[in-house]
Amino acid sequence: MKKLVCLSLSICLILTLFCGCNNNNDTQSNYSEVVITEEVIIDNTTNTSNDAQGDDNMSSATDIPSKSEISTSSDDISSKTDPQNCSHKYNETIEQTAQLFKAGTKKYSCQNCGDSYTKEYTVEKLKILAIGNSFSLNSMWELYPLLKQAGVKEIDIAIMYIGGCSLDQHWENAQNNSANYQLYRNNSGSWKITDNYLLETILQEGGWDIITLQNKSEHAAQQSMFSNLDNMVSYVNGKCPDAKILWHMTWAFTKDSKYLNTKYDKDDTLMFKNITDCVQNIVTKNQKIHSIVPVGTAVMNARTSKLSDSINQEDGSHLSEDIGYYVGAYTWFSAITGMSVYDVNLSAINFGASQNADIICESVQNALNNPYQITQSHYKN
Repeated sequence: MKKLVCLSLSICLILTLFCGCNNNNDTQSNYSEVVITEEVIIDNTTNTSNDAQGDDNMSSATDIPSKSEISTSSDDISSKTDPQNCSHKYNETIEQTAQLFKAGTKKYSCQNCGDSYTKEYTVEKLKILAIGNSFSLNSMWELYPLLKQAGVKEIDIAIMYIGGCSLDQHWENAQNNSANYQLYRNNSGSWKITDNYLLETILQEGGWDIITLQNKSEHAAQQSMFSNLDNMVSYVNGKCPDAKILWHMTWAFTKDSKYLNTKYDKDDTLMFKNITDCVQNIVTKNQKIHSIVPVGTAVMNARTSKLSDSINQEDGSHLSEDIGYYVGAYTWFSAITGMSVYDVNLSAINFGASQNADIICESVQNALNNPYQITQSHYKN
């Protein structure tokens, strides 16, 4: 009996243990299924958030970037902080507003890396009238492209021309209302000529920012030939009170010119000194004349360079088209805009003249700095 009881107990114990083992296996199986299910959910969630990255309105806590994504993000940050690797996007700020005779300043700052620089700029509109002669044509012929290159959007240049016209003749034409002028006008990039034009008509058109006067070439060196200066200034100012009146100071003939008579001992520097004396002793005394455009000084400066008299044509009087015209135009450009002569790329306008750009710019800058004296060029050989 005891053996039977022991056997029964043993069988019960074995059954109990067997059942317990089955229950543990079931529990392990159920736990494994739960883990697998959660892993699937995590994978699905990750996939969903990756698909949603293109939508700015969607986000997920599981949007954890991979190593490759972290590396890319780091490169992006570098490109936004390192000026050398940055694709610059500059914002423009006006620091000083451009005015007539005074350049403005703009600051450009990169919104990505903070890099910045400043640049001069000029007024957007200019309307200029010259009452003169062939020396006006020489000096202003290439002014339009220089202004355009510098950023002036609207340009209107007019020249009232009579060959060899003096101040006295201009005054006579004004009094008699004589239609003796040819109007040269450039407001589109090319010059147009209109014959039989009245001085009064062009002045009454109005809107002129600048009006220039000058004397006949040889009269510019004779103080007795300025008796009608005040009359002409008053006449122009009465018709166009808002315009600034400028004096175009011209140049001396070359030493071998047939026009340089014995009065100056065949010395162009002596004639030039007489020109500057007339300007300082007579022209600048008129308070309605705003300023001087020292083209003559720039020409004389250029003659001290290796270019010598090639600045002028063979007659020793008029400027040469390949170089002399740009000496004149650059002087006008800088005088009326206030910008540096070095701010315009001459090669973009005339490649031939750009080969002598250093001499042109030096001659003009020295003339603007010292308008009444000749400055020796560094480019002598």
